[in-house]
Amino acid sequence: MRAIARSVAATARWGVPATIALWLGAAVLPAPVAAQEDFRAAELDRPTRIEDAHPIKFREWEFQSGLRGSLGEGDRGLLGLLEFKTGLFRNGQMGVEIEGGVERPSADRTGGGIEAASAHLLYGLARETVSLPAVAVRLDASTPGAGAIGHDDWQFGVMGIATRSLGRLRLHGNGGYRIAGEADGGDYWRFGLGADYPLGLFSRAILADLYVEAPVSAGRARVWAEIGTRFQVSNWSVLDFGLATRLDEWDEGNANVEIVIGVSRSFGIPGLTRVPLYPNPTIP
Repeated sequence: MRAIARSVAATARWGVPATIALWLGAAVLPAPVAAQEDFRAAELDRPTRIEDAHPIKFREWEFQSGLRGSLGEGDRGLLGLLEFKTGLFRNGQMGVEIEGGVERPSADRTGGGIEAASAHLLYGLARETVSLPAVAVRLDASTPGAGAIGHDDWQFGVMGIATRSLGRLRLHGNGGYRIAGEADGGDYWRFGLGADYPLGLFSRAILADLYVEAPVSAGRARVWAEIGTRFQVSNWSVLDFGLATRLDEWDEGNANVEIVIGVSRSFGIPGLTRVPLYPNPTIP
């Protein structure tokens, strides 16, 4: 909560560059290391909306922070995310997130606040085999927010996830349903197709997706096209950068373009992480 407040204040006083530095700086604090970060992971909003079917490692902890800023002709704003998640049980992960920021719908009006606080559970139902993809299910719950951009009601979601490897290329499919109050636009279906591919030998990957939110009641579907990259800056830290556009908001050749930037860092908590020493670094 304090990090969100500091980022909003920094944006109002010094602008976007200061806010980006504030959020990224929070991710380089010293912490015990659990395992190497996965630079290829397709994680929700890091930097695309598609997620893969592989939870983080058993008893590993991960901190994520990121910013999404809009540059289009319509509403302009800056949304920040803080997330902690852990592989607290085998084949599954749990996480908590908080999102907040500012928006500027017109030149003389600016609003901000906390969009929502959320929790999720992701469980891997099946590992990938020679003939079948990896399959997982994700459950989400979000609280009402606060301020001009806050959600008015609770929201709940369920999503099925599949990941299939074709050589070095990985394909991801997401499909699910989100329950939302009428004040927040009502229930909607969500679908996405994405891919990731490593560049070079080990340290970089490119990701892309097409993501759709289709309202159950009358209304226009929201469609995003996104491309981004993740690259490893240390054994435990990964930076991500991406570009996104709302295809349904194109108007006479002008699209609502967003820039996404963030960082992920693995760490451990004494007593909750046991990684045997080399030469057998497996988790029992």
